[in-house]
Amino acid sequence: MLSANLSLRADKSQAYFDSLCKHFARKVEVERVGNQASVAFLQGSCSMSVEDDLLMFVVHAGDSASLETVKTIITTHVVRFSAFDDGDMNWCAADSVVVGAQS
Repeated sequence: MLSANLSLRADKSQAYFDSLCKHFARKVEVERVGNQASVAFLQGSCSMSVEDDLLMFVVHAGDSASLETVKTIITTHVVRFSAFDDGDMNWCAADSVVVGAQS
């Protein structure tokens, strides 16, 4: 299983997290418990969480093409529902963490 993560800091992280959870729940299966959620896509999955001003995503997929698809889904939706842009999206291997700029 391949994995990648993305961490972003924002004053409105909780609101962004809530919006993303509600939106994805209209389209695919979402399991949310407090400030953590799991989203099941056809190509893979995403674990999302929020803590204070930090919004975190970990995506998993069975192959690199599917991993890129899930990363693209998350990136486009984060851009749509927040003040971030594509330049703030610095995905990295799941064994390392890089925190993006605050928006």
